[in-house]
Amino acid sequence: MVAMAVMERVIFRNQSDCSHMVFCIDTTFPDKFYFAGINEHAMITDHLWRAVYMSAEHISSVEKILLVDHIEPRRLVVQQLLAERGYYVIPATTCEDAMQRLASEEVTLILTETELPAKSGLFLLKIAKEANPEIEVILLTHNASSYNLMQALRLGAYDFIVRPIDTGEVLYNAVDRALSHIRLRGHNKLLLTELEEHNRSLQSSLKMMKALNDSIERLADKDEIEDLLTELVSSAMRETGASRGCIILCDRSATVFRLKVGEGINEEICRKYASGIPAGLVSEIARRDKPLMIIAEYPPRIRAMETDEERDYFFAEPGLIVSPLRMRGRLVGTLILSGVVDRAAFNEHDLHFAIQLAHHATLALEKAGIIHRYKRGKAPTLNG
Repeated sequence: MVAMAVMERVIFRNQSDCSHMVFCIDTTFPDKFYFAGINEHAMITDHLWRAVYMSAEHISSVEKILLVDHIEPRRLVVQQLLAERGYYVIPATTCEDAMQRLASEEVTLILTETELPAKSGLFLLKIAKEANPEIEVILLTHNASSYNLMQALRLGAYDFIVRPIDTGEVLYNAVDRALSHIRLRGHNKLLLTELEEHNRSLQSSLKMMKALNDSIERLADKDEIEDLLTELVSSAMRETGASRGCIILCDRSATVFRLKVGEGINEEICRKYASGIPAGLVSEIARRDKPLMIIAEYPPRIRAMETDEERDYFFAEPGLIVSPLRMRGRLVGTLILSGVVDRAAFNEHDLHFAIQLAHHATLALEKAGIIHRYKRGKAPTLNG
């Protein structure tokens, strides 16, 4: 005999012999289900197992109906009708029992008798709607008085079914409409959430584009290369919320790297790195010539490249954004931002902003280079 610690029971009619069976869950093996006869327990046969097997994950995701009625024969009739339609039913006998079920189960719909021992179905309706306005309640009653009906509607009942329930037609109609209403409301809620998220993303994109245009205009006003690079770092830090930023320039072979502009970085380190950047994370980032974003904490493989000096004085956490500066297909430098402030992490808008700003900065750098050569009395050539 299987030791059954029954969590839920649903009356099921076995199609082969039309006998009533109880669909049970063994809490020892919560992903296994058993059939048990009314007077005996027996493990489900392989044939029936294939027909009705459900995983515990599926049970947790289905719509659950809480059926409340203290008169067992009457409750079993409704329970059987619902089970034959494929609904997952949680039985309860009193208002107090139902409230305990609601506290431990994610119930979608309540079917409750109005006249229950101690506290009534109307009281359960009131308490359930106060706790979860999204839940729907259908009342079952012999007394269809206008007073009860009005009181139920005022408390938020979805529908009212008058007994006797001889066939499932009226029951199915009410339950199907209630569940369809709940699904539609949930779908609309999801669409609204997606729309709000899309609008937030659009607003963020528009804000970023405006900031990018403003930064590009400031870059265009700079004729001196050092002023232009300083403005590039300042604009990038301001719009992304980075606490540290710098420009690393490289020679034509992209093997020697020097810090040209730094903000928020230790001055002694800036002077040291201006003459040449030692092997470490900074030189590795610049050499790779690829955009990079770490939204928050640095992963172990990045930390492994970092020198103690870089960790203490150059980089700030959380977050890292890297955008190469390329001119005429050649790497000329790298924009590095780190240590986001006022929010938890960098995001894709920040990376996109840095990449776009770096691209426009290289165009401005090319213009500034032409102006610089003119000032030195050298006419520009097609090859620069």
